[in-house]
Amino acid sequence: MQQMTFKDAIRKLASIGIKQHQVYLIDLALLCEMAWADGKIQNGELEILFSYLDHHVNSINRLAGCQVVTFEEAKTFLLYFLMEKPEKEFDVIREVVAAVRITDKDPEVIENTRNDILNACLDIAASSVTTYPYGLSERFTAEEKAYYHNIAEILKGATV
Repeated sequence: MQQMTFKDAIRKLASIGIKQHQVYLIDLALLCEMAWADGKIQNGELEILFSYLDHHVNSINRLAGCQVVTFEEAKTFLLYFLMEKPEKEFDVIREVVAAVRITDKDPEVIENTRNDILNACLDIAASSVTTYPYGLSERFTAEEKAYYHNIAEILKGATV
């Protein structure tokens, strides 16, 4: 199977309304989907998402050497994915994230990006449980585990 090009990925994102510098925020959408994996967004997950937003916006702007994205723009972007679960948009983002964020990048950048996304997914899943008490292997729901492994596979496959 042929890997998606960056240009094709940008077109697909534009088809769901993600354009220009919003492309660099798609990590946030992946993390929102992780928060949705158990069926609801919880307060602990929101705290982690907004902390990641701050870190991510600062990183984007630092790498660009100027302000490319404002915190307010990123917050608006994030809130769109938190208000209700946008299935179609999530499907497209999962399809293109590797082409946009890690394909054709320096191996160190790939590893750092992959680890940042996966670590944030773990933090989100671990931050809140849907029922208490929970069993020894139930801190993460089956849906959260499945989503995590899906994202890990998507991000791993980008460099093969």
